[in-house]
Amino acid sequence: MSFSEQVILVTGAASGIGAATSKAFIDHGGLVIALDVNEPGLREISAHCGDRLTAVRCDLGTEVSIEKALAKIKARFDRVDVLVNNAGAGRFVGMEFTPADFDQHFHINLRGPMLLIKHSLELLRASRSANVVNIASVAARLEWGNHFLYSCAKAGVEKYTKHLVRDLPWLRANCILPGVIDTAIIDRLATAQEKAGLFQLMEEQVPCGRVGSPDDVAQAILFLASSNASYINGASLVVDGGLSHANTWLGL
Repeated sequence: MSFSEQVILVTGAASGIGAATSKAFIDHGGLVIALDVNEPGLREISAHCGDRLTAVRCDLGTEVSIEKALAKIKARFDRVDVLVNNAGAGRFVGMEFTPADFDQHFHINLRGPMLLIKHSLELLRASRSANVVNIASVAARLEWGNHFLYSCAKAGVEKYTKHLVRDLPWLRANCILPGVIDTAIIDRLATAQEKAGLFQLMEEQVPCGRVGSPDDVAQAILFLASSNASYINGASLVVDGGLSHANTWLGL
């Protein structure tokens, strides 16, 4: 796969899947625009990737921040060839959720990607082969206790991807549904003991025998964004090591 001199916009790029994806695109010749609200993380990935990465602070929870970020991008780039909507947020919330809980999940996971694409249309249209890869989750199709806000928001991401194909025929759009991936999100949701137990469960009972890595998802993103996938449009690619088909899901 080659992304020589292609312009790739990646959200949530300061860590985890976003950082792995940004580095992988650069390794394959791309020019990456890294969006994240985490400024220390952006500085770190900028130092690692050098001048082939442009870091832009952006809070996907607010449209004003998205507009400001796009203004900075348009001042430097005349197009975006690939847009990767990776940024996300989630935590365990029960049925006694608050409006703030709802807004946190839906503003970052669903509204943010929608608004980013809305404000990026001019840059995407300028590309000869524009495509979008949205990151949803296997939680969009499966039920995890006290996780319904995240699940519903990610289900919206998958559905929105299909609407992009219908409403913007000049744009290729696909969706990836990761399973359990070893990122900082797990560290925030679980204690060290709980994390160790989860990883052991994955190793013992999930078909691929391990927890996924950010690189596993990054390689799937690169494939869908590449010319090798030029006739794949509106698809949802599950990257979960077989978790969706294991009998362990309800016990997680």
